[in-house]
Amino acid sequence: MDDELNKLEREYESILNTTLDSTQNSVRLLENSEKLATNTSQDLQIQREKLERTEKNLDEIHSATHETQLNLNSLSSVFTGYFKNLFVKAPPKEAVSSIVGTPSPKVNNIGYNSTQWSPSNASTLSATSQKAMKGTKLESVNNEIEENVSLMSSKLGRLRELGMALGSEIHSQNELLDRIQTKTDRNEAIVRAQDGQIKKMLG
Repeated sequence: MDDELNKLEREYESILNTTLDSTQNSVRLLENSEKLATNTSQDLQIQREKLERTEKNLDEIHSATHETQLNLNSLSSVFTGYFKNLFVKAPPKEAVSSIVGTPSPKVNNIGYNSTQWSPSNASTLSATSQKAMKGTKLESVNNEIEENVSLMSSKLGRLRELGMALGSEIHSQNELLDRIQTKTDRNEAIVRAQDGQIKKMLG
């Protein structure tokens, strides 16, 4: 009878040790995943700053082309008046339509709300099992397993929030890229039109 009990105890101890190793490995993997997510968040923030600078430069270019258009319109009037006096009939005046850019919406920085997740404190063993191993060497093993499970729950919650924040930031940057493309096309169209206007004025 004692041999049977000892055998069961050894088997149970083996199961607990295997479970402990598994939870320790899971904690390490989750910690590594958290570091990767944090690094990705930082990389995205750097990328956002570059994209925002690009959009700002495009807005400044658009402002410059607007001033250029005013000057071209003024020159066009001078050229039109000059040729009208020479040939009576003035050439048609070129008109360049301005393309209005979409204002850039404000986008929040990457972040997560740690209060949105509360780790589970549920025990991995029943009260009866915990009472049975009270005071034995298995108790410390089980306690460590409980701590690891609680830590895993906490880290999974943090990863979940980081994942949601990263997804939101990527979506926001995709919208920013769309605005940059629109403004690039707008500026290119204006410059082409102004170049054509200058060539026609010069004959």
